[in-house]
Amino acid sequence: MRVTGLASGMNIDEIVENMMKAQSIPLNKIKQQKTLLEWQRDSYREMNTLLLDFRSQLTNMKLSSFYRTRSVASTNEDIVSATVASGTGQSSYTISKISSLAVAESRMTNSGISKQSSNKVDTTKSLFTVQGAFANEMSWKQGSVESKSIVTKEGEPITLGLADGVQITDVENMTVEVNGKKYTVIDSGTPDSGEVNPKSGEVIVDKVSGELTFGDTIAANSTVKVNYVTDKKVENKTITKDSTQIQLKGALVSEQVKLSFKDGNGTSIELSDKPIEDNSKIGQIIDKDGNKFGEINYETGVITFNSEFSKYFPAETENSKEKPKLELTITSQQNYFSFGLTTHTSKGKIDEKFLIQGSESLNSVMSKVNNSKLGVTMFYDSYSDKVTMTRKETGVYNENGQEIEFTDGDFLTQVLGFQNGDSGNYVKAENATFIINGLETSRQSNTFSMNGVTFTLKKTTDTPVTINVNNDNDALFENIKNFVDKYNELVEKIEKKLSEPKYKNYLPLTDDEKEKLSETQQEKWENMAKSGILRNDSILSGLVTQMRTAIYSGVNQDDLDSAMKSLSAIGITTTADFTTAKLEINESKLKAAIEKDPNSIELLFNGTGATDGQKGVIQRLYDKVNATMDQLKERAGNSYSVNNQFTIGRQLDDLDDRIERFEDRLADLETRYYSQFTAMEQAIQKANSQAAYLAQFFQ
Repeated sequence: MRVTGLASGMNIDEIVENMMKAQSIPLNKIKQQKTLLEWQRDSYREMNTLLLDFRSQLTNMKLSSFYRTRSVASTNEDIVSATVASGTGQSSYTISKISSLAVAESRMTNSGISKQSSNKVDTTKSLFTVQGAFANEMSWKQGSVESKSIVTKEGEPITLGLADGVQITDVENMTVEVNGKKYTVIDSGTPDSGEVNPKSGEVIVDKVSGELTFGDTIAANSTVKVNYVTDKKVENKTITKDSTQIQLKGALVSEQVKLSFKDGNGTSIELSDKPIEDNSKIGQIIDKDGNKFGEINYETGVITFNSEFSKYFPAETENSKEKPKLELTITSQQNYFSFGLTTHTSKGKIDEKFLIQGSESLNSVMSKVNNSKLGVTMFYDSYSDKVTMTRKETGVYNENGQEIEFTDGDFLTQVLGFQNGDSGNYVKAENATFIINGLETSRQSNTFSMNGVTFTLKKTTDTPVTINVNNDNDALFENIKNFVDKYNELVEKIEKKLSEPKYKNYLPLTDDEKEKLSETQQEKWENMAKSGILRNDSILSGLVTQMRTAIYSGVNQDDLDSAMKSLSAIGITTTADFTTAKLEINESKLKAAIEKDPNSIELLFNGTGATDGQKGVIQRLYDKVNATMDQLKERAGNSYSVNNQFTIGRQLDDLDDRIERFEDRLADLETRYYSQFTAMEQAIQKANSQAAYLAQFFQ
């Protein structure tokens, strides 16, 4: 902070500011020069982006499929339809007979799954709740179904982290996947690696600690997904005096629910459940003396406490901000069941095991099956009261038996009524069998591909159907027309930059000049200053010349029609406006050339060779555009470049150094100015003091 002009009364700050403005004129010119370079760099990069887009178009045109456009026609679309890929050879196929269509295996229950037609199974409610509605009795296992996802860490064991006193049961239905790969679970012996069994290595589980030991080496950061069953579930719940209910998982096993907690005096209290007589759905929560503290609903898992329970809460104090609470440890068992399914698919044999909690609904079971890797669709029809399961893929993949097998558990076969083998409601999988060009063959799907043609069989027939693959000249014409449009778009933008007027009187605004203008005025000024930043640029004008030469020059290819050795020969020429390099198309002439010899069209555009004269137009343009992009990158870099990697960047760094040195000199000069004015102020002050001293002798 400076306080100036006290003695002289002069506005020293304004004087110094004006003096510094004069001294800053060279600095402003350097900054303007820097701004112009930055604009030029950005304009070059903009042009490079345009060329990148055009080069992508040229890359597509270097593919033979761009020229070998094909159309396909069937003599009877209702029986056989077909599609064709670009680049497919011209051909003709006759399907003289379709003996059978491919069919997916489908299995249905023999009869309704409900005990009474008037009271059908509610597929939205828990299976444990509606078990009495099924025609066949359900059998249950006891335990707790769990699932866990573990991300492995280097050097750390892979463990399920079982609670004390909890152990794993039902190992045969336990599933383990590592990054999607299944492992066979064992509880003793030495696990084999995936090298022994590539489809499924082995993992041994310690039923007490829950630690998993793989035969393979499991890399760090792998995802291990495990579905398993424990003998019981231990969970902690917190309740307050206002909490009258606790929610556990439903389908609880009666006389297997234990609660423990410490009362306000620290005494351990243990409670248990006891089924109410003549009501298997409801139990009482009692202590060892038979005192009742609430009820438990085995179907829903809801425990409701009565007022007697409140005496165990700690005493509430006046200063306490929280209400008294109790920490409960609850041990329970659930009813669950398991089943297995096997399917034969195009990916091979797939086995899946399912652990189903009694609290899950039939809809949940079907959703699990449908979302698995089995490749089947399972659903329940309420009208017929039946369940159906259909493999998504058609055709035969298991020559020795059925495509869908019910392996473990009796839920599917006993409760729902599915049957293995060829009995029951059963639609057998079949392959499509047909004769094509005299060859009798078979496919597992009604849609199949052959030599780039995709056929779809729709009906059986003895009537021959012919599929012809021919040149699609209209598609090739449109491809070439789109190329010309892209080329013209690029040329127009480049020529616009090259011919933009240059307004020499409009330089980048300095900070002082910006303060005097509104935002709209600044924007207009800047647009004028940016105009012509690439006017007559040598790199871009050179590219236009090179592209014009590449297009006009003839193509020397031995197999090329002598009358089609240049673009002008097939109707692609420059416009009547001699000031531009744009192209125009004589459509009738181009279509006639395509009709006459599409192979020559491909050679004209995409021919390859050692010399520029042998190369097709697209190959030449690609080389020219690629070389220009390299030049632009050398001149202006790209968004990933640092300044010392390209010419303009190095110039900008040099200007930054000059600006920094100049600003240091201006700072020193400003300090010197203020020092000089301060000396003047001191001299004036001294003179004023002397004058005042002398004046007192004349009073």
